[in-house]
Amino acid sequence: MQVFHVYIDDLRFTFVDRAPVEELKSRVVQASRNNGDFVAVTQSSRPPSEIFVTAQTRVRIETATIPREPVGHNGESEEDDDAFWFDFDSLA
Repeated sequence: MQVFHVYIDDLRFTFVDRAPVEELKSRVVQASRNNGDFVAVTQSSRPPSEIFVTAQTRVRIETATIPREPVGHNGESEEDDDAFWFDFDSLA
């Protein structure tokens, strides 16, 4: 099972489905291109809220896999994650 942790500046939101993360990602990119805008965050572990996002807002998305077997049985290490940071300058 995968969970998605989205960090927006110092706040962390956790999602259990990829679709809301993809929607949030697209709204964050659009807000950064619009010289800042409020982005609604719903369907996460936190109560629904709005965050003001600009091109300087730090956003990080991490994907974590919750193992169904005890850790260490599938040969994966903690280094095998696909976390990344948005680079808004490269999106222009």
